[in-house]
Amino acid sequence: MNIDRGDVERAFGHAVSSYDVEPIDPELRIHSVTGGLFRVRADGETLVLKIVRRGVDEDPGGLWVSGADPSHRNYWKREWLAFDSGLLDRLPGRLRAARNVLTEERSDDECWIWMSDVTGRHGPTLTDDDYSTIGRDLGTTQGAFVAGGELPSDEWLSGSWLRGWVGACEQLVGSLREDSPTDDRLAPLRPLRDRVLALWDAHERLLDISESAPQTLVHCDFWPANLFVGDDGHAVAVDWSQIGIGGLANDLDQITLDPVWMQARPDFSLQRLEELVLPAYVDGLHEAGAEVTEAQVRWWYAAAAGAHYSWMAGAVAQAARKPDVVGAQEHRFGRPFADLVVDRARVVERAVALGESALGSTP
Repeated sequence: MNIDRGDVERAFGHAVSSYDVEPIDPELRIHSVTGGLFRVRADGETLVLKIVRRGVDEDPGGLWVSGADPSHRNYWKREWLAFDSGLLDRLPGRLRAARNVLTEERSDDECWIWMSDVTGRHGPTLTDDDYSTIGRDLGTTQGAFVAGGELPSDEWLSGSWLRGWVGACEQLVGSLREDSPTDDRLAPLRPLRDRVLALWDAHERLLDISESAPQTLVHCDFWPANLFVGDDGHAVAVDWSQIGIGGLANDLDQITLDPVWMQARPDFSLQRLEELVLPAYVDGLHEAGAEVTEAQVRWWYAAAAGAHYSWMAGAVAQAARKPDVVGAQEHRFGRPFADLVVDRARVVERAVALGESALGSTP
C-alpha cells in the first residue's frame, strides 16, 4: 500500500522524520468495502488508517456485498460519512468511537479515514467484567437517544438492517430444505434442521417484534473484535460500517452469541454471556432515562437473535461442501472444522430457542 510522507504529515499535522506502516489483520478482510486497515507510526505517535472503497463482488447476493446506493445494507461509503459528519465524535452516553483525525475523499470510489489508535482489551482478551461494561456503556448511549436525544436522519444511515440481513439469508435456508446432509462433521446441526425451518416460516413475526422496540442508533457489527475496554473502564467500538437506525437490543446478540461463533470465547456458556451483558445493558438504559423494562429488552433481544443467527446453520452446511472454505476457516481459527461445527451448533441452538421463546411470549 502506497502511503507517502505527504499523506502521513497531513494526518499527523506536522512534519515527521520517519514513519512505518503496518497492516492490521490483512487476512481477516471479508468486506469488499474495506480496502485496507493500517497502523501508521511516526516519531513516537500512532494513528490508524482505514481505506473504504466501492467494492466489486463476485456474488451480488452474498451476505457481505458492497452497495453503491446509500439505502443498501452495506453501503460502501457509510463509515466514512459517519466520521466525516462528526456523528461518531458526538455520541451521547459512555460508548465511544475512535476519534476522527482526518477524512479524505481520494477518488469517486475510495475514501480514507485517519483515526486514533484505540488500545485496551478486546476480542479474546475481554474479561467477564468487560462484557458487563460493554453492555452498560451501549445501554447509556442507545438509551440517551430513546430518552429524548434527536435521532440522526442522514440518508446514508442504514435502516432495517436486520430485515435486509434476513432477506440475504434466504438462500442459506434454501440449502437446508434439501435432503439432510450426510457429512459426519455436520451431525451436531442435524437435530436443529426442522426447528430452523419452522422458525423461518415465522421470520416476519420475529422481525416485527424486533422492529417494535424504540428506535435508536445501532452499530450492527458489535462483536468482540470490534470492541475495546481500556483502563479507564469505558468501551470503545470500531468498524462502524453498518451504522444506522434500529431497535433497542438489536446489537446485543453479537456480543452474546458471536464470541462463541467467531471463537473469541469458544468454550464459554452462552447463557453466562447473556447474564453478563443483558442486565448491564438494561441498567445503562435506565441510567440514560429510557423507560423500558428488562422483560421488554429480553423479548426484543430474543426476537433479534433468532432472526439473526438461526439461519447460519445453512452457512455451515454450505461451507462444508467447499474444501477451500473449510481450509480457510481451519487456518483462521486454528481448529478442525468439525470442532467449529460443534461450537456453531450451540449458537444456532441458542438462537432458535430464543426465537421460539419470543414467538411464544409477550413482555
